[in-house]
This record gives sequence, structure tokens and C-alpha cells, in this order.
Amino acid sequence: MKRSRLASAGIYVGFALFLVWILFPLYFTVLSSFMGPSEIGAKPFHWWPHDPTLANYVAIFTGNSAPFSTGQDGGIVSSTDAVARLMPAIARSLVVGVAVVASNLVIAGAAGYAFSRYEFRGSRLAYLLLLASRVVPAIAIVLPFFVAFRQLGLLNTSLALIISYNAFTLPLAIWLLKTYFDSVPKELEEAAEVDGASRLRCLLVVVTPIARPGLIAAGLLVFLEAWSEFFYSLVLTNALTVPPVVAGLQNLQQFSWTTLAAATMFTVVPPVLIALAFQRYIVTGLAAGSVK
Repeated sequence: MKRSRLASAGIYVGFALFLVWILFPLYFTVLSSFMGPSEIGAKPFHWWPHDPTLANYVAIFTGNSAPFSTGQDGGIVSSTDAVARLMPAIARSLVVGVAVVASNLVIAGAAGYAFSRYEFRGSRLAYLLLLASRVVPAIAIVLPFFVAFRQLGLLNTSLALIISYNAFTLPLAIWLLKTYFDSVPKELEEAAEVDGASRLRCLLVVVTPIARPGLIAAGLLVFLEAWSEFFYSLVLTNALTVPPVVAGLQNLQQFSWTTLAAATMFTVVPPVLIALAFQRYIVTGLAAGSVK
């Protein structure tokens, strides 16, 4: 039976409302980043900046924020310190994210391949326990991490974040890569072994190129999780990466939507560009295991 026009119209209207619900916060953030402090609170609301300005972005790059808001005593206050920390925080977040991705792909790639190709007593249980570790709340193990890193002198370092982030991202990466390796025909490796290739050479030369979409999909998901992590960065490193620094732009004495909006755009753009660049591999990597 053909779907009625009313039902089709309802679906399109619902989809349009859903897009507005998803995209309006992003539109408001972009809009606010080009507004001045006086215009952001204008009534009626400005759907487009009447006097567009790049001052907020200049402040982020230079670290010299112009006075922008009124303090509790009626005076003008500035967020120079918080803004000056943003660009170094973005650089550190990139370094931490890339390091976590690299370590994840090496460790999770080997583990996912082992779970996919080798069966041993307790392998199924080990795999399920590994996946179950994913549901452990982050706050439950922050204290052991804090004590261990303090004893090792790793507090306030990027290495502390790289180690702790691996604890949460490895189960996800292993699950994705194991699922993708299951979709790679074993006959290809058997043919390579007949030609004299070792198991390691089969993994590196035969399986890895075929599993490239799965590796890219896993790497991107791991990077996004490392990039947006807030709690461990705040506890272990005293606002070392982007999320705590952006949150630090707001406090009891001062607040600026426009500066915060510009800072938010800097934190949103890198993962969006990466996702757009590798979207073909992401779809292929995530769909392969589900199809199987």
C-alpha cells in the first residue's frame, strides 16, 4: 500500500524539525562568534550580525582579550589568561589525540587480530570481560590513576592523559577492529602463508591494507573521545587540554558568550575536518562488521 501524502509530509516535517534541533546550536555558536558583546544580548534577537567582527578570533590567536564584560563591582574585566591558554591547549590536545590513536591502533590492531584469528580456552570470556570494562565509570578509577601518576611524577603531563585515555578507548578499538578482521577472508592469509609469508608479514602486508577502512574508523572514534574528554584532563593535568580550558572562560566574575563561541569554534573545527576527510572510510569501516 502506498504511503499517503499526509504521512510523507509528516515524515519530512519531523525530519526538518530534527535538523533544526541539531543544527541551531551550531548556527547560534557561529553567529555569536562574529558578534560584539553588546549585540549578543540584543532584543529582538539578531539572526545575523549587524556589525560583524573578527575581534573574538583575534583575541584567541593573540591571547590578548579586550575587556568585554562587567564584573560584580560594575567594572570591566578581561579573560586574557584563559584565552592565552587556549591555543597551547589545542596543540596539546592534538598531540595527545594523535598519540592515543597511534597506540590504540598498534595495541588494538594486534589484539583484535588475535581475537579474530585465534581461539584458545577462555578467549570468549576474555573478550567479553574486555568489552565489559568499557562500562566502568571514569570516576571509579580516577583515584588509582591519580595516586600512581603522582608516585611516578607524571601529574600535569601529556603522558598521564595518553595512558589513562588508552584504558577507556582500547576496548572500543579492539571491538571495532576484531569485527572488521572477521570480515576479511582467511583464504588470503592462507595463500600468503603458502608462498612463505610469516604470520606477522600476513598481518602487515595482506590484512592491514584491506582493513584500512576499519583502522581509520577506529582511529577517528578514538581521536574524538580523546579530544573531548574533560574529567581526567581536569583532575590529572590541571586544565591541560581544550575542554577544561574552554570551560575556564566562564567564572563567577566574568563571562562572554562571544569569546566562548569563538573558542568553541576552534575546538569543533579540527574533528569536523578530520571526519569530512575520512568519511568514506568511516562508513565502510563501521558498516563492514554490521553487514557480516
